[in-house]
Amino acid sequence: MFAGCLILSAPLMASDPESDKPLEEESHQVSQEDGGSWWQSAHQSVSETVDSWSRNIDMFLSGNKQALSNKSYMRLRFGPILSEEGADGFFDFNARLKLPNTKDRLRLVIESDGDHLTSDNEITETSRDSSVANSVANSNVSAAVRYIKKSWGADFDGGVLLAFPLNPFLRTRFSQGEQYERWRWYQQEEAFAYYTEGTGLRYKLGYAHQLGEDFQYGGRFGTTWFAQDDEIYYREDIFLNQTINERNKLLYQLSFLQAEGDDTNGNSFLYFVDYSRLLHKNWLIGHVKPQMTYEADENYRADFSLTLSLEILFGNPYLVPK
Repeated sequence: MFAGCLILSAPLMASDPESDKPLEEESHQVSQEDGGSWWQSAHQSVSETVDSWSRNIDMFLSGNKQALSNKSYMRLRFGPILSEEGADGFFDFNARLKLPNTKDRLRLVIESDGDHLTSDNEITETSRDSSVANSVANSNVSAAVRYIKKSWGADFDGGVLLAFPLNPFLRTRFSQGEQYERWRWYQQEEAFAYYTEGTGLRYKLGYAHQLGEDFQYGGRFGTTWFAQDDEIYYREDIFLNQTINERNKLLYQLSFLQAEGDDTNGNSFLYFVDYSRLLHKNWLIGHVKPQMTYEADENYRADFSLTLSLEILFGNPYLVPK
């Protein structure tokens, strides 16, 4: 079904560190189409629910009975991954419930890959499983309250992995960055402690340069240290973003991954092209991502995969005005 949705759009054919930046600023331009099909009604209903939850939680935690407009959102992404070994599936979701009555200092953060502590060792989708249904069933959801201290450039998470037994965790991050005309750079330092997963440190550094209106290139470096197993992961990404038009974008990326430790997967590198197309309004996006991966454990044999996915965005920024 997911592949079919993307294939139908084929005749029309010719993702920076974690942040709370509104997704509508990063996504495609809003389409002006409107309709009344069941799936559009379902999207409207879920978006209204996300907006209602965030307003109610905001009023409860702040003690302020005035419901302020906010930009809370929920994002789903799912689809098949095709390779020489056959077809797998993945399902990811995350949500950010923003609470403006708390002087915009608090967020409720929900993630489906809560036990995945770093992307520095990631060569494919984190929730990859034998099918999309199995990926959903095996998701380890985490929920955390995030406190943001803007004057320090810091945020602090206190939460729990919603698995049995419950796994509480703490995270803290400090971020710095500057914009100089068309250049932008950032760095981030992070420390985390999980009851069962252990403790660790992570560092990220990146830059980007806007080359005209349609192109942006840059690079990222990240390293993560896990104290429990004394493992260190390194990752370097080089990327180029191309805006074809309001509905179509391309991301080209080359990544190098290294690891030190007894239980690590060794070194590898990969490259991919992620084509994204806005399928409906500003909340339904299709992705086609061919990728080549070369791993040391496989004697650097070329491993081709094709990921087809749908991305759906819910929340106040994606509601149809009544």
